[in-house]
Amino acid sequence: MLAAAPELATLALLDSALAICATVLMAEHPTLDHDLRPDPEPSSLREARRLIAAANRGRAAVARYRNAVIGSLVPLRHDNTDPF
Repeated sequence: MLAAAPELATLALLDSALAICATVLMAEHPTLDHDLRPDPEPSSLREARRLIAAANRGRAAVARYRNAVIGSLVPLRHDNTDPF
């Protein structure tokens, strides 16, 4: 698969890095795990929340691209022997 789409290796690293980023931010700011927000909310907490949301969107985009690439590389199977 990587011979046909070498960018998937880099995107796998990016996906892992984004997941680690979100995990570390959650560990640093445990209040991100619930809806109770301190008043006033520290700017670092607000930015951590935004960064986690961006990381989640980035991971979703990577997954969509990966699925599109795999879908274009793997031919659809048309097997007429299956009655269903």
